[in-house]
Amino acid sequence: METGRFRSIKRARVWTLAGAVGIALTGSILLAGPATSQRTVAGRSISSRENTWVNYTLAHLTTAEKVGQLFEVNGYGKSVNDPDPAMVKLNQQYYGVNTIAQLIRKYHVGGIIYFDWTNNLQNPSQTVNLSNGIQRVAMHSNPAVPMVISTDQEQGEVLRIGPPATVFPGNMALGATRSVSSARRAARITGLELRAMGINVDNAPVLDVNVQPLNQADGIRAYGDRVGLVSKFGVAQVNGYQTQQDTTGVGATAKHWPGFGDSKINSDTGIARSPQTLAQVKRTNVPSFRAAMRAGIDRIMVTHILFPKITGSKIPTSLSPFWVDGFLRRQLHWNGPVVTDALDAAALNNFSPAQVALMALRAGDDELLEIAQTGVDTGPADLVSAYQAVMHAVRTGAVSMHRLDQSVRRILSLKWKLGLVSHPFTNPSRVKKVVGTVEHLATANTITRRSITLVKNSAHVLPLAAGSGQKVLVTGFGQTTTATLGQDIASHGLTPTVMDTGSDPTPAQIASAVASAQQNDLVVVSTFNAWSASGQINLVNALVQTGKPVIVAAVGTPYDIAYFPSVSTFLTSYDFQPVSLGPLVDVMFGVRQPTGRLPVTIRKPAPSKKVLYPFGFGLSLP
Repeated sequence: METGRFRSIKRARVWTLAGAVGIALTGSILLAGPATSQRTVAGRSISSRENTWVNYTLAHLTTAEKVGQLFEVNGYGKSVNDPDPAMVKLNQQYYGVNTIAQLIRKYHVGGIIYFDWTNNLQNPSQTVNLSNGIQRVAMHSNPAVPMVISTDQEQGEVLRIGPPATVFPGNMALGATRSVSSARRAARITGLELRAMGINVDNAPVLDVNVQPLNQADGIRAYGDRVGLVSKFGVAQVNGYQTQQDTTGVGATAKHWPGFGDSKINSDTGIARSPQTLAQVKRTNVPSFRAAMRAGIDRIMVTHILFPKITGSKIPTSLSPFWVDGFLRRQLHWNGPVVTDALDAAALNNFSPAQVALMALRAGDDELLEIAQTGVDTGPADLVSAYQAVMHAVRTGAVSMHRLDQSVRRILSLKWKLGLVSHPFTNPSRVKKVVGTVEHLATANTITRRSITLVKNSAHVLPLAAGSGQKVLVTGFGQTTTATLGQDIASHGLTPTVMDTGSDPTPAQIASAVASAQQNDLVVVSTFNAWSASGQINLVNALVQTGKPVIVAAVGTPYDIAYFPSVSTFLTSYDFQPVSLGPLVDVMFGVRQPTGRLPVTIRKPAPSKKVLYPFGFGLSLP
């Protein structure tokens, strides 16, 4: 049963579609009639209806509206007309407007990206109402052009929407399950729930092959370090996200072209460099993206990496014609949309907002992801300057109208494929029927249980005896992580003392943890990429020296074990979300066997290349 509000939304949609094509007859031709192939976009043949709509819309957009379509931005507010003074202040600070609605009308932007820190994601019902409000503003323009609405719901480490939405572990945990069908189901459910909230594109999956263990950009965001595994799981998730994407699924975004996997630095926070040669890129990085293209991926995200051995140390990949127009488009024949990684990245600090926008277009990018966030050391993202620079370039001929139309055409075709032209709005009643259902939560729990990997149990500390009343110190990374582990351990009949020591413990924190360990029977210490923080390494080694049994639970990458040679017990969930911590503790108590297998190879710390635990390794409990 449709609500009265939803019926009024549908009437607005029909009216705006009729207005967009000028007369009702033309509108009926667009929405019905033969679907003969006219051309291809992103490897798919498009219909005459799509071609007609794209051509009509392109012909009737002003230059300012075309330029606006290039930009995907974040706006502040829980609704399109949020009167909250804090949200108004931020919108004024970055865009010179009061609300998201004014932002859309002033700059004609083609997309909005949601974040929790922009107040867009308070709860699913609020989010779907915001999404419908955004589409209502967009569809009352003439011609009516619906909006791409995206977010970064990778699951695991990068999670924009938590409970009551269904939370899955991230990519490396999925890789550890070795279950392609599980990866597909996780993506399908994620896409269903996003679309129920009016979000039509997910900026996922990550297709980087994590060949660099000290990678601060990917890590557990990658499926693993083998090309074949990453390709198979990436295709599975593309298929999951994009199932019935014109009604209940979402568009998927393959990232981060041309591959973060062999770099150490995250381009969000510094200059990312990859030591790879072109031959290595083709052998290691390209196959997963090529597989996603063959699977029908909707768009590809290009990031900001320097390849000194290929294109030098000045122009990052997002601004490089070699990597986008040359390699991606001409060699791999990708003619779908290319979206930039966030343009507020520190990796772009050497360029102005105007330079970034124009260089991105000349490189072959289509959608410019302009993120404006307060309180962060940001790069050059600035919609106002970038928009004005592109407008000036088009008007003076520095950027041709043909080049502008190329990008706008790809963007419009994406919006058609997503079903937004005929169905821009979302029925708000779907939220309760779809988001966080009992069935979805059960699926997430089942998938997560398969990911837990036991790497070392040489002292046979595991399984623990439930109900023993032993006193346990739970310490290490993460306030929420340690608290959740403590609660789960307590549910098995042990008595925990919880002491969060953060991501890089100080000597004083380590001393306190050691003192507490001496008052307990057992220690459980959580680590997250301990290789990046000497404090975590020092904490674990100091706890081992107390002589108490120490269980290391890695909630990040499993490479941590290489830095704890004296630890006798090590298991990993590849994830710090509560959905993964319960199954991790269950394995500690032998409630179920650990069935996960390493999706990466663990070696001794560089420069050694000695393999400690090979790809595919995983123990069972006695």
